[in-house]
Amino acid sequence: MQRAMGILLFLPVPVVLLLFTRAPLGLGPSVALGLALMLSHRLYARPYALARADSRCLWCAAEAGDGPRLAIDEPPATTSWRACSPIHAERVARVLAWAGRHAVWLRLGILGTLLVFLLATLLAGRWPDVSAADRVAFFRLGIASSVLPLSLFAPLSHGAVPGRLRPPFPVHIQALIGTWAVLWLFRLIGLAWLVLGIRHVAERLQ
Repeated sequence: MQRAMGILLFLPVPVVLLLFTRAPLGLGPSVALGLALMLSHRLYARPYALARADSRCLWCAAEAGDGPRLAIDEPPATTSWRACSPIHAERVARVLAWAGRHAVWLRLGILGTLLVFLLATLLAGRWPDVSAADRVAFFRLGIASSVLPLSLFAPLSHGAVPGRLRPPFPVHIQALIGTWAVLWLFRLIGLAWLVLGIRHVAERLQ
């Protein structure tokens, strides 16, 4: 039941991406609804995840039992999470340590891309040469260039893991379905968006 609830609470994340990139309700309503979902998601998803931080594994989302704890200095506070085994604790730690070492790149790639995309959408009428497809391609390439390296390289990193983990993002979203599942989604979506973005740029240059 908890796994199903975690998946349900995670669903607004891909819905927001769909609204931003496909605009099924039209440009204005889709972006407005996507922003509303994005801004409100933390209000219910984070309390749910934190309430189960001591009982569910941050790596696989299974019951953690008496597994090792992880102290994470995440925005906006230091929190404590569990893993179901030392192996899963190490995997989470390596991913978050890698993210901490590349914090500037991830913030610019994710938050910077989102900000530029939203501003370009808001000012769409003033930039007639920039089409909706151009904005979507920029968004896809910016996000893919951030989450794809994270998903591919972070689990394989062998750098020293610090005592306090300081990722540049809150971890409640990955706690909903498990870090491993989020990384796989990043790989699949990142690769697809990278290909789509490059194809759009190539067509634009013809």
